[in-house]
Amino acid sequence: MKIYKMLPLVVVPFMVISGLVLGYLTIAQEWNYPLASFAILLISFTAVFTLEKYIPLKADWNLPDGTIWAEVLHFIISVGLFDALGKTAALWLVLSIKNTLFESSQIWESLPFWITFVIANIIGEFLPYLYHRISHIGKPGSLISQFLWQIHSIHHIPQKLNWFKTNWVHPINMFLNTLLKVGPLLFLGFSDEIIFLVGILHIIISYISHANIKTVTGVLDYIIVTPQIHHFHHSKVKDEAKNFGSIIPFWDLVFGTYYNRPGMVGDVGTNEIHYTYPNEKDYLKQIIFPFIALKYCCRNDKGLEAR
Repeated sequence: MKIYKMLPLVVVPFMVISGLVLGYLTIAQEWNYPLASFAILLISFTAVFTLEKYIPLKADWNLPDGTIWAEVLHFIISVGLFDALGKTAALWLVLSIKNTLFESSQIWESLPFWITFVIANIIGEFLPYLYHRISHIGKPGSLISQFLWQIHSIHHIPQKLNWFKTNWVHPINMFLNTLLKVGPLLFLGFSDEIIFLVGILHIIISYISHANIKTVTGVLDYIIVTPQIHHFHHSKVKDEAKNFGSIIPFWDLVFGTYYNRPGMVGDVGTNEIHYTYPNEKDYLKQIIFPFIALKYCCRNDKGLEAR
């Protein structure tokens, strides 16, 4: 019983540190980056899936809700094709382009490795933070604003959070996140080792932050995106649905969009006030929703909001 009481204290730092150590060993031992990335992805979601069985935050979030086929399709197509293989290919492509067209900046090479890593994460999170925040606006009459929310809303449809829900991301959303994160790092001349390790942290935090596990994170809530603060991002309560950082809350703290409080989140998901969202069970309708839902974009409705 004691181990179950200790797990909430150690699970987040242990997974993050272990993943980064594996990433650093990959660099030091010159292992294959794409294969190592995929292996760490498998380890991360296997660990989270197992922990959800032993220390669930909400027992009902682990219960079947009739969405098993949508879960499987998001996992196979969204993650297997677009995320896992896509990011593996993207990582190889980015590093190949970088080694061909861009040179590592002497500025970064003159700094200690781990300081450069921290700076790269802060820079790499800036544009995805802005994109994420803008995606939640759903500005009335704006085709782009409405379309961005409709793409991102697929991630917010689930009424429960667990490791499977990490995979509920529209392919366009995945592409834009990767482009906006890696592009600036490439342009600013960060080394391929740093870019690789930034990607590893992204994999680990993505699964941890959506996990249905009890955690006691304390000061870590201000350093990385923990389940405690990211669950609030999915809240149906608008004032709680902040925390737009995906990996670190740095820009939320800077721009005043950080939210935290004692206790756990209540209901999560979307509020169907102005939109009729696709059913959680229907994967195909979720994928085409941004394109057939453009009818919402041109309403002259001042009260229309994304959430």
